[in-house]
Amino acid sequence: MHELPRYLKLTAALVVVGGALPCSMSAQILETETARQLHTGQIEAGVGYEFQHSHEGDEIAIPLTFEIGVTNRLGLLVEPVPYTAIRPEVGTSATGPGDLEITVSYLVRHESAPAVALAAEEKIPTARNSLIGTGKADHTAYIIASKMLGRFDAHLNVGYTVVGSPKGQSLQNRVTGALATEFVVTPATTLYGEILGSTATGGGEGAPATPGSPAAPEASGDEIFGTVGVAHSLRTGTKLSFGVTRDNVGAIQVRPGITLWFR
Repeated sequence: MHELPRYLKLTAALVVVGGALPCSMSAQILETETARQLHTGQIEAGVGYEFQHSHEGDEIAIPLTFEIGVTNRLGLLVEPVPYTAIRPEVGTSATGPGDLEITVSYLVRHESAPAVALAAEEKIPTARNSLIGTGKADHTAYIIASKMLGRFDAHLNVGYTVVGSPKGQSLQNRVTGALATEFVVTPATTLYGEILGSTATGGGEGAPATPGSPAAPEASGDEIFGTVGVAHSLRTGTKLSFGVTRDNVGAIQVRPGITLWFR
């Protein structure tokens, strides 16, 4: 478990950098994608800690996010997961890095009616354990809409994922959807909530693994989960967030995070 001290060192480094650089706050606190692009040359960096508990066991992940505004319309988001731990009640445990996700988004229309963006996401199979990842790439396309409604900032996603199948399995592609809102309580404090769902294109449960082949996380049927949380900006130029998520099988996840946005 020597990775955890490195995580704490990285968190401290992000806080120090955030205090030293001019920042604006627009954190990646949501799983839902938004059409709020960074300006040219702006950079956002974040780190989170995710702990999930269910009747099947516990999971821990430490995701990182790095986003840059290539232009005022074009954005690049890189999301590595350097540490993942899966501790089931029964069966084999797994520890190691998770998969890497890279997303390119383009703002098609500025907001008057809803702002609209298109995005393409590539999952690069950097996980080395079959309990953590499939070992195959996934390819996702999104349509994203965002609209300010008074003190509410609402976001809608529709996506389609071409799922890579590991040897011995035939996984179905997935349709995804997400709806999120952020409510500005004060200039420094925001409440947020979101609902995300996905289903295999064939419906029902995902394709079962053949005997002797490893189980894949993507080999599931319908999934839906909801999150509520709060985010608060500090004078040091740092945004702290804390969210709680529950999914359709009763798993509970808590997710504290820290995000910096600087030029």
